[in-house]
Amino acid sequence: MADGPAMIGSLLTPAAIEAGLGILADPYVLLAIVLGTAVGVVFGAIPGFSATMTIVLFTPVTIPFEPTSALIFLVSAYGGAVYGGSIPAILINTPGAPGSVVTCWDGYELTKQGRAVYTLAVSAIVSGIAGLFAAVVLLVFAPPISSFALNFGPPEMFLLAVFALTIVPAAKGASLSKALLAGTFGLLIGTIGNDPQLSQSRATFEQTTLLAGVDFIVVLIGLFVLTEVFRLAFRGTVVTGDEHARGGLSEVYEAARTVASRPIETARGMLIGAFIGSLPGAGADVANFVSYNEARRWAGDELADRFGTGAIEGVIAADSSNNATQGGALIPTLTLGIPGSGSTAALLGAIALHGMNPGPGLFESSGDIVYAMIFSLFIGNVLILLYGVSGSQYFGKFAYIPVRYIIPVVTVLAIVGAFAVRNATVDLYIVLLFGVVGILFVTYDYPLVSLVLGVILGDIAESGFVTGWLLTGESVTAFLFNSYIAIGLLVLTALSLIVTALKG
Repeated sequence: MADGPAMIGSLLTPAAIEAGLGILADPYVLLAIVLGTAVGVVFGAIPGFSATMTIVLFTPVTIPFEPTSALIFLVSAYGGAVYGGSIPAILINTPGAPGSVVTCWDGYELTKQGRAVYTLAVSAIVSGIAGLFAAVVLLVFAPPISSFALNFGPPEMFLLAVFALTIVPAAKGASLSKALLAGTFGLLIGTIGNDPQLSQSRATFEQTTLLAGVDFIVVLIGLFVLTEVFRLAFRGTVVTGDEHARGGLSEVYEAARTVASRPIETARGMLIGAFIGSLPGAGADVANFVSYNEARRWAGDELADRFGTGAIEGVIAADSSNNATQGGALIPTLTLGIPGSGSTAALLGAIALHGMNPGPGLFESSGDIVYAMIFSLFIGNVLILLYGVSGSQYFGKFAYIPVRYIIPVVTVLAIVGAFAVRNATVDLYIVLLFGVVGILFVTYDYPLVSLVLGVILGDIAESGFVTGWLLTGESVTAFLFNSYIAIGLLVLTALSLIVTALKG
């Protein structure tokens, strides 16, 4: 670890910067950024095709190309896909990626009120700014953030998972008992498959296809996509409030004014996203929950009550944090060879596939390419701003397409997306099952996000608990008070539960 900052420092030289900029001057590299960002936005907007899946799908396509253009294409696709996931979240209450789950809460409510263009424009502006901030963080602050993130051992990761589970009822104003029950159910779903410690099957019902477990993306597609398809079929329209579509440049101008008037909210989300993104295994999936909770906690009582019903501050909190994880998640990936998220794990594989050694050796052997990848994030996020702001006027019209067209298209995309996760037929049944479970959850007012979060955090919580328990000598005191970070997380968890209990 000690070598990491020294190596980064050695890269902050005019020669290294000049080498990186020289690569970007190549027209083919610029074309790779333009195409990569566009591909990422499009595939990220397809429900189920997360940034991880986008990188995995396109990595084989880049094999014939030389490493520089190929990796810059994939990094650009990564940034575009993180933003693209917010588009269906806002339009049809269907997150294109796990990191966009929280965007649904207020984004879709605004769409139902006829503010789809405005909300999409706010999302694009905030996402672009957060992405640029993430690139600056990656460029300048990688060494100290990376060092601090390495202080998160197994007990801290377990406590971070527990804290994240308590956030949902506090942030959504949901019943504490129902949210915790739903989260526990999600954790149980996450235990299906092989026990990573004992290598024994659990809850597979002698089905070999379940040995690999239940992928949380498949669960997410079932809970959010199919459930919403069923609800759309019942409701008959996406827009239930103002039937008159608000569109045009006036909505875009108002979106720009909205973001400009809320610098603190945007900055807070970006800082949270950059930090959590740098934690190995966390990423946008966790960052947007934490950011949303903090935004609601710091809001006044009147504004806090509007969260979840169409508060633009909720969209800003979610999208500023999940896009800021781009740079944070790349910090441990590029400096130490430890992926900060599933997407950067896929990028790590792509770097190795193109003949480079991920980790500190990457800086020594391919510093110019690494710098070019970092600089490409700046261009890519400017493109996200351009694509998002100019496209928001057109994306928003999708909310007014008759549901008889939306339902078949979304259903097909959901099925294709679920099957594409691992080409397993059983995932199609799992999607249908969780579509029905989603309807039951909505009917009886159980938060869907608690279940999804439980499935996402299952691996982190289990491995953190088992490993941490053994490392701390099976002592409760040593485990819970392992470090100041662990104590801080305990305090935050207690505060989250107390706030939820006080609000009834």
